[in-house]
Amino acid sequence: MATVKEIYSFIDKIAPFSTQEEWDNSGFLVGDEDKEVNRILFALDITFDVVNQAINCNADLIITHHPIIFKPVSNVLSDSLIYKLIKNGISIISAHSNYDKAVDGVNDILCKTINASDYEKVEDTCLNIAYFENSALVEDFALYLRGKLGGVVRYNFIDKKISKIAVCSGSGSDYLTLTKELNCDALLTGDASHHVFLDANEMGIALFACGHFETENIAIKPLADKIENNFNVDCILANQNTPIITI
Repeated sequence: MATVKEIYSFIDKIAPFSTQEEWDNSGFLVGDEDKEVNRILFALDITFDVVNQAINCNADLIITHHPIIFKPVSNVLSDSLIYKLIKNGISIISAHSNYDKAVDGVNDILCKTINASDYEKVEDTCLNIAYFENSALVEDFALYLRGKLGGVVRYNFIDKKISKIAVCSGSGSDYLTLTKELNCDALLTGDASHHVFLDANEMGIALFACGHFETENIAIKPLADKIENNFNVDCILANQNTPIITI
């Protein structure tokens, strides 16, 4: 029977926690590392709904992408997620930026999902460069991305064809300047603000904001599959959708 610690060690081998960004808080965050694990629930985010799903399916462990704790916690009260997890004996492991940049991690899976003909990692970043054999107009590529990832794709109009694209799942708009320095035609990420789109226009870079959920949730099942193939545990995907509603 696998323990929480053994599951953590396995994730550490395929996506070393030591590689996470300085601002991140990936790792073993809640629970008992020696507890035996029969069932794991996988989710992008920890919410009360996800915790209730874990309780209802008798999960011993929840593995998430986004950490439940980012900032120091000043108290743990009876109406908090952490209290509810501890009360029900459920542990939490979160693999965030370490899984983003890992081999076969989130950004690699994103490149494969959009059928890049080739891709490479940019050292010391959470950024990939994806290459496409056939160049495409910006508006055509936006439609292509919507078909591959679902959801809503926001983009700016740049009058050029694109074939070399910087790719960063989630919130990667901070890589816009690096995208320009790397001579990429475009940046594909999840979130981007109004001002980042303005900056992209000034730089002549096409910017595709394809949704934080849509660019990251695609990597949850592959992680569950790896663990299920290496441990005698039940691996269940949480029923979770983007919290953003569009009309």
